Amino acid sequence: MTQILIPGLTCAQVFSEPRSDISTGVLADGHDFYKALYVACLEAKRTILMAGWQFASKVELLRGDDATDCGHPTRLVDFLADLCEARPDLDIYMLAWDASPIFTFEREPLQRLMFQCRGHKRIHYVMDNAHPTGASHHQKLVLVDRAIAFTGGMDVCNSRWDDRDHKVDSPHRCEGKKPYAPYHDVQAYVTGDPVDVLREWFCERWERATGKPLQLPDVPRTEIAIEPSFDVTAPTIALTRTWPRMEEPPTAPIKEIYELHLRAIAAAERLIYIENQYLSCNEIGDAIERRMRGEGDRKLDIVIVLPEKSAGFKERISIGIYQQRILERLGEVARETGHRLGVYYSCDCGKRGEVPVFIHAKVLAVDDRFLLVSSANTSNRSMGFDTELGLAWEAPTPTDSLRAARLELLAEHAGVPRAEADARFGEPEGLVARLDDLARAKSHKLRIHRRNVDEKPGWLLRKLLPDGQTPFDPDDPKSFEEAMPEPEAWLDRVIRDPLVFLARGGRNVRARFAHRKLKA
Repeated sequence: MTQILIPGLTCAQVFSEPRSDISTGVLADGHDFYKALYVACLEAKRTILMAGWQFASKVELLRGDDATDCGHPTRLVDFLADLCEARPDLDIYMLAWDASPIFTFEREPLQRLMFQCRGHKRIHYVMDNAHPTGASHHQKLVLVDRAIAFTGGMDVCNSRWDDRDHKVDSPHRCEGKKPYAPYHDVQAYVTGDPVDVLREWFCERWERATGKPLQLPDVPRTEIAIEPSFDVTAPTIALTRTWPRMEEPPTAPIKEIYELHLRAIAAAERLIYIENQYLSCNEIGDAIERRMRGEGDRKLDIVIVLPEKSAGFKERISIGIYQQRILERLGEVARETGHRLGVYYSCDCGKRGEVPVFIHAKVLAVDDRFLLVSSANTSNRSMGFDTELGLAWEAPTPTDSLRAARLELLAEHAGVPRAEADARFGEPEGLVARLDDLARAKSHKLRIHRRNVDEKPGWLLRKLLPDGQTPFDPDDPKSFEEAMPEPEAWLDRVIRDPLVFLARGGRNVRARFAHRKLKA
């Protein structure tokens, strides 16, 4: 079988997992991840390192019975401050993306100020804008000493917590008194040597963001016992990244996650399983089409789990119409070539009918011998423009562990017991037909995706954009530069440095008028 994990191409570095100091697993959904994060941080001695798309100071890490008699605050900023107060040798370093204004209403206002005012002097909170104009820091990473690292699709922020049942009427899925819809995500964890590599990468990014080196204390490697949603083992694991080309400081692009998707799809012999927030990257669509048109008698089952529809205005501009086109094209190729393509979403039923589960996970699995859990959407941005990070597992042949990981996720989406998932979904061949039957019966949570659900609003909004270009999911970073101002967490900057904000805004406006004048 084709080797998928190749250092320098599809990943940064590979590790042999059977070593006693390396263990890995998956944490499905906010309940399991936030609880594991809480438990791990309780064991921190010297450092907690956190990098993310954003952090919400008021997010509750433990809810319901988990929050009873836990002995420490459950709100993130209060919990971290409590740890620092109790442990004079503990420092916490946080890197949050210094966001574009288009994401203002998706983020906690003045988050840096909140961590400074409610936090502790040894919580070092930095807004990181060391990236190309228009890009974002989309990596999600938490490191506790040299003991454990968490990475994947999950931010520690508002409206992300849910348990694996995704019940419409869950009393704990709310921020304050405001409830939100069911929400699915996936995180991975790793121990051993990969933790040291991730610590080095965090220090490099800290220096880029602050201009100052970060010297971490030399601490022994320790063990922290957490409860995973399910264990995952494989002969080989790897860390894989996206990092955009940068001019200052000069930095070559890293497109390991992009190459990993292409190679894994090309290597598939029986099954491709994807769950993702988006599918708008033409190159990923092309890779799936090439595989379907390739030689060989064995036909693939291709299973894709997506949100029922785009989350809002900008997603309809940047994702809806392009995703619809890719799915329509792949459906035509599947019918033409005899491969089987199934596209689905998950829901739960409440008093007002069906409520979709929002899919935020970024998972790719192939033939029950390869699995990737990452921060990367299958979008243009995540394949080369934003920073991304993932953990991957590979075996030369299908394994029980990697098969079980796929079945765990399918069981959750379908709302069936794990034992029933073994019987229904275990055999890859014919999987799409069985999932279609289940979804059409509407006896469980799985539904067939209405692939053109965003076609009309996406088409209309796209017509209103000049030359049909979207700034939000660019193939070329320059298209974003022409359409949007330099990304800043603008509300934070208005408060802490209004003169800089106004001067920069004026330069952007003048530059755009000058550019238009030259084009005219």
